[in-house]
Amino acid sequence: MEITLRNGEKINLDWNPIVLEYLEDYEGGLNQLKKDVANKNHQFRTFNFIVYCVISAIYPEELSYREAVSLVDINDLDKIVLFIVKNVSELKEIKPEETKQNIKRFPTNYNYKHRR
Repeated sequence: MEITLRNGEKINLDWNPIVLEYLEDYEGGLNQLKKDVANKNHQFRTFNFIVYCVISAIYPEELSYREAVSLVDINDLDKIVLFIVKNVSELKEIKPEETKQNIKRFPTNYNYKHRR
């Protein structure tokens, strides 16, 4: 799935471990993130957090929260939400002893350079 950012760049929404790592940084973890998405009082904040996680993990340069959120066109929010729902629903909470088995599911051609 591809989106066009406000700066004219096109990026592919490709799942990688950094997206999951950023999502797990949500206060309360993935379970709390899922609850907050369902809660109308927290939807705006959680959707922006999801946008930040996806864009900052995929974009080739380091971005702040504000930069990542402002790069996304409002018409592409649905694509990002669908991307997250599809990929996160396939994952379960990963226990530390299962990490080595689950990491094999991620693409091997991705540049895993951690940007924060």
